Amino acid sequence: MEAVKLTGTYTVDNCGRKEFFGTYYSSEILSEGKDGQAPKLVQNHGASDEEIRNMERWLKTLRYIVHGSDISVGCTEEQIEDAERRLGVSLPAEMRTFYLVAGNDPSLTTDGNVKKKDRYLPLDELYVSDGNIVYRMRKKEPFALSTDKRQIMFMNDEAWYWEPHMESFCENVMITAAIFAIGHMKHSAKGRLKGKLVSSLQARKLAEQQFSDTFRALDTYFHPFCALFYNESERRLGWFRSNGMMADILIGAQTKQAIEDFGEMHGNIKFKYAE
Repeated sequence: MEAVKLTGTYTVDNCGRKEFFGTYYSSEILSEGKDGQAPKLVQNHGASDEEIRNMERWLKTLRYIVHGSDISVGCTEEQIEDAERRLGVSLPAEMRTFYLVAGNDPSLTTDGNVKKKDRYLPLDELYVSDGNIVYRMRKKEPFALSTDKRQIMFMNDEAWYWEPHMESFCENVMITAAIFAIGHMKHSAKGRLKGKLVSSLQARKLAEQQFSDTFRALDTYFHPFCALFYNESERRLGWFRSNGMMADILIGAQTKQAIEDFGEMHGNIKFKYAE
């Protein structure tokens, strides 16, 4: 285990000027702060308390949008304690929070497109490999969370490795659970956008402005090229991504007409509906 830990306020790579207070390993520091600015962390870092709270609130919002009521679909403390005894390790705080809120909800833990074979493992399928808790399978690709540094670990040639510039656990859960949720809604569709949103370096900001009449942007998800949108009262959900060459949007809603109206309002977007 790396010995050097630092406690303080840090910004996060790809998160603009957003600052988080927490304790981090020295290897997670991407660059030192200058001129009074906070040091910058790599994106794939152990979560701060604020990041965990942001993830928890978003999961509860998704739960309502999908189900329409404040139902309990999380695991119990007893179930988590049973899993910890079986594994011989304690679940990191962010993983524990995820399972407490959404661990028993297939709408937030499995892809609506079963062909993609992407899912979070239920508690009784979690396993430990070289000090990492394997919690997600995408086809045959495992995702794990380090039990000490709390960073997402990836597998290559049967060896675990850390990719510092990939998403953190909380950031990854927030977008993945939203995409899963869209696939499980009554109506869901994918569209291709045109115009400034495709090539602009400020695509996220433009999307927030353009969609503000029908959606609210999630202000606790900070990725510069992706955005999450929602309308809680009308139970609508959206995901936007632009890579400078193309821009896609996923929409989930309670009626097909709501999706068609959105497409007409925002540039005659043509949607392909999920089967």
